[in-house]
Amino acid sequence: MQSAVWSLVRGCPRLISPRSPLKQPVLTDITMTKRPEFVYFDLGNVLLYFDHDLAFRRMAKLAGVSPQAVRSAVMDSELQIEYETGRISGPEFVDRIASHLSRPLDTETILEAAADMFIPNTHILPVLQRVRDLGLPMGLLSNTCEAHWQWIMRMGYPQVRDWFGPVILSYEAKSMKPDSGIYEVAEREAGHTGSSLFFTDDRHDNIHSAAQRGWQTEVYTNADRLMKIIDAWDV
Repeated sequence: MQSAVWSLVRGCPRLISPRSPLKQPVLTDITMTKRPEFVYFDLGNVLLYFDHDLAFRRMAKLAGVSPQAVRSAVMDSELQIEYETGRISGPEFVDRIASHLSRPLDTETILEAAADMFIPNTHILPVLQRVRDLGLPMGLLSNTCEAHWQWIMRMGYPQVRDWFGPVILSYEAKSMKPDSGIYEVAEREAGHTGSSLFFTDDRHDNIHSAAQRGWQTEVYTNADRLMKIIDAWDV
C-alpha cells in the first residue's frame, strides 16, 4: 500500500487514502433533491473538524519523539485502517506504534492524545435542528476508531449527542467508507434503501459509493449550502 497523503480542507488537515485519490467535489443541484425518508451525516469535517497533526504532536510529546516519527508509525502502513475497521484493538494499535518507535508507551495516555484533535462545527447545529423540525430521522455514518468515538462521547459535543438514531461506526461495522459493507449496515439500520436515503459527507469517494446505491447525496462544503438543500424539501 502506498503512503498516505495529506490535503488542507477548509483549514483542517485530513487524510486522503491512497486507495481513493482526492477528486474535485461534484455538487448536487439543489433543485434536484427530493424529501428523503432518512438522513445520514458524516462525522469528520461535517459535524466536527479534526486536525491529525495536533494529535501527532501530542502523541510525540508523550513518546519523546518527533511528530513526523509518530505520523510515520501510524500512516506508513495500514495501521490506521486496521484500527478504524476494528481489526485490531486500542492496545494493539499502541503496541504497534511502540514497536515502530522502539520504546514503551502507555496505552491510555497515547489513545487519549490520539483522540484530542476535534473542533466542533457550530454552523451545523441549525442544519440538524431543521432536519428534526421536518420530522426526518437522522443517523451518523462515520469512519472512526474506538478511541476517537469514546473521546467524542466524553466531550459531549452538541453536534453529536442526542440527534442520531442509528450510529454506524466503521470500527463496529468492520467496514469503512467507501467500501460497500458499511453502507449495507447503514441501510439495514435505517430500514431504507435507494433514494429514500440522503447522505452528506465531505469526501467525494464516500459520496460516490452512496450514489451508486441510489442514495441522494451531497458533498459537504458548508452548512449554508446544505441548509438550502434541506429547505427545498419543505415545499
